[in-house]
Amino acid sequence: WFYVGEGAVEVATPDGGIAGSCLPPLHVGPSTGPRWQSETDLLHNLTNHPVSSSGKSSSSLAHALRVFHAHRVSFLDLEEDLKILKDMGVNNVRIPLSWCLTDHDPATIQGGEDIELLEERFTCLDPFYKEEGVRWPAVPKSLLTNFLRACAKHGITAILDLHTYPGGTSIGTFSGVWPRWSRFWIYGDAPATDGNETKEDIGRELFQNFVLWVESLATEDPTAFEGLRGVSPMNEPAHLAGLFFGEKDSILDSSLEFLPELPKEMADSYLAELNDSCNQEAEGGYKCTKIPNGNHLRVLLWLRDAAETFRSSSLPSLGKELHMNIIESIFSSSDFSEKYTNPEKEKMHTIASWWRSATTPEERSTWAILDVHHYHAWDEDCQGTSDGPPVGNYTCNDESAKTATLRRCASWASIYRDAVDEECGPGAKLESAEFSSSTHHLVQRACNDIGTLRQTYQLQTEAARDANVGLFYWSFKMPFGGAFRNAWSFKHLMYLLGVLPHPDESNYDCNHVAANGEPKSEMFD
Repeated sequence: WFYVGEGAVEVATPDGGIAGSCLPPLHVGPSTGPRWQSETDLLHNLTNHPVSSSGKSSSSLAHALRVFHAHRVSFLDLEEDLKILKDMGVNNVRIPLSWCLTDHDPATIQGGEDIELLEERFTCLDPFYKEEGVRWPAVPKSLLTNFLRACAKHGITAILDLHTYPGGTSIGTFSGVWPRWSRFWIYGDAPATDGNETKEDIGRELFQNFVLWVESLATEDPTAFEGLRGVSPMNEPAHLAGLFFGEKDSILDSSLEFLPELPKEMADSYLAELNDSCNQEAEGGYKCTKIPNGNHLRVLLWLRDAAETFRSSSLPSLGKELHMNIIESIFSSSDFSEKYTNPEKEKMHTIASWWRSATTPEERSTWAILDVHHYHAWDEDCQGTSDGPPVGNYTCNDESAKTATLRRCASWASIYRDAVDEECGPGAKLESAEFSSSTHHLVQRACNDIGTLRQTYQLQTEAARDANVGLFYWSFKMPFGGAFRNAWSFKHLMYLLGVLPHPDESNYDCNHVAANGEPKSEMFD
């Protein structure tokens, strides 16, 4: 939905829906390429899309890779955009990237290269979709270091967020392999950890290698290292897994569960590690919530190991941070709904209790930062809509109901802070690295009036500041996002609020249709 032009209104692309329409500047709509559902889907579609200006049908991996590269190097103006952010007082940015990195520069692609050479240098074959031939477009390391150097120049630091892994760690377009189902935990993590010593632990190894590369920047590219704030090992791990425990596809009669349980012996051992301290008085007299058994233990174990990887590196001593993202949707509702009057609060205490077990007080006050994302747009108790109840909690022009709802929902930051302080003691660094001003994920229903956008933004930022919770807006800009921009583009919101002089827009609308006789560039051959 970042790349829909004016053609879509739903953030959550429904099953079978294809929202992506472009990837400017080389792919600007139907005249230049196909629609797409994820980055691997787009790479495949562009590779097999007829692109010859001579009228002959052809396919070109080189062309597809150039489309990705042109977008990546042109999307941000490293001078103007970073200056805008710094002038507004933004000191930190979060950069989502995939697991697939390369030492090679796509600018060297001339066309006519051997396909196997291009695949080796500029793509990664997904090990969990190998038979299907799914490939990822590699992110050049030089692109990242160039960006980090620009950040350092402007006095900004960046968090490098490993947003996607092979096979997809969750379901949805953000998994990187959609519309394919998540395979990371079943095909990757389970075989590697569940007593099979012959299986390579691809996920943990990828993060370990990423940390080694980041460490190397300290000596090989000190300016880029200066622009680095820290790393995030995985984005929203196994998001929505809790909805699919025991679920089956009614048509195919196949399991929809993509986060398997740990083997019993391993689960019992890890639970004992997590909960034994709760059998006595918690250290310092703080609350100690017992963590329930369940499929979520696999995610908690993976993240614990990621923290150990970071801890064992030189990065903490060099002043860099670990930003540990976790999401409540890994828990099955049955683990909480039958036992607690406020299951969402209890989930937060469970996360905080796990965080206490995975880190020390000194680490939590220095380099280990807990990150829990939160959107009003996805919370049924916080949504506001143009047509009001029962779909939303308030109608956009109902000032009394709107203010009451937004104040109540903005207090989420204090609930987050209180849970961590009660479980871990004071001093822990906290953030929510994704939030927006949207009041509903369906743009047609969401409140897009400037008054509501201003109020939901201000109340969230004020509550987070009072609770000492850092916030990152999703996202800085999305010039090809059409109607989504009002509430999801920070740059466009600041324009609407009178802070910035220009809107978040582009020369391309993602719906370009070639006119009769319009020439096609030879770059598409």
